[in-house]
Amino acid sequence: MMVMIGASILSADFGHLAEEVKKAEEAGVDFIHVDIMDGHFVPNLSIGIGTARYVRSITKLPVDVHLMVENPEMFINKFEGIEMITFHIETCKFPFRLINMIKEHGSKPIVALNPSTPLDTIEYILGEVYAVLIMTVEPGFSGQKFIKPMIKKIDNLKHKISKEDYDTKIFVDGGINTETASLAVNAGADTLIAASAIYGKEDVKKAVEDLRKSAIISRIG
Repeated sequence: MMVMIGASILSADFGHLAEEVKKAEEAGVDFIHVDIMDGHFVPNLSIGIGTARYVRSITKLPVDVHLMVENPEMFINKFEGIEMITFHIETCKFPFRLINMIKEHGSKPIVALNPSTPLDTIEYILGEVYAVLIMTVEPGFSGQKFIKPMIKKIDNLKHKISKEDYDTKIFVDGGINTETASLAVNAGADTLIAASAIYGKEDVKKAVEDLRKSAIISRIG
């Protein structure tokens, strides 16, 4: 089964966003990843709801909105037509309620965990979500270095999913490049999200091809 690759627009040129999204489409990514930060849960501000809606309107690819915000339940109904909505377990008091809200909205729920957040925080919702997003950097900024101990976390999550016979996917986001992509995939990742490894390269198409090649080699190996 081929590993999916999502292009995070966090490192894109926002002055030419339509062109940047088109580049990723033509390069063969599987979806567009949109980070929304509130300056409270993470120490940064990013794009707003309107930009996420704009991205949805200009691409035929699925869109994943990553809510790095406090009180994520306030935002769910703002994203009409968004295929995937990612929330952080660290911000959620009532995860089952939020998951149901996302499903009723017609989107796939994904739960994200910061690097220091243990897997047992999602034990009881693991079978209720479409995917788990393992953050392999501290969230908030693009271009950070991959935190190597997260390989063990991905591997442990893969074993938990297999043991319970769930079909939950494993997404990995943060510091993904041609070297770390292979580490994440070998540990059990199904999907890789990359920002600077795609938009930080002059040739976006080649950057995606290189990531894809690294992931395929790892999965075969």
